[in-house]
Amino acid sequence: MKKLLFFSLILVSNITLSQIRKAGDFYELKDLWKKDSVSVKQLLNKYDLKITKLDTVQFFDQFDFNLELHEKYSYTSYVYVLYKKTGLVTMKCITDKRNLPQPNKYIMYYCFDDYTDKKIINIKVF
Repeated sequence: MKKLLFFSLILVSNITLSQIRKAGDFYELKDLWKKDSVSVKQLLNKYDLKITKLDTVQFFDQFDFNLELHEKYSYTSYVYVLYKKTGLVTMKCITDKRNLPQPNKYIMYYCFDDYTDKKIINIKVF
């Protein structure tokens, strides 16, 4: 009975793992500047963002701090979306209000390039 359960578990895990697919590419910081510098500059220019004095926060490498910023502090997101099939670009600014005011001290910028139609660049100022 134990052997049957063990083989069933292996079969189910193999089926499940084979169904998991990568949805797209996530990159930030230097990789973002290398791959999409023109798009990032367009977004910075459109909203007249001055980022040189802001401290950079990494999405995954500083995840605990990233989570704290998102949960406690107000922030402004600047979003650049490229629809790859049509070439259409949209940019928008979204403000998220939290318990604490926006310190204007930190910046996070990253890109998610999905494998279907969209490339989304996010710049968040905390």
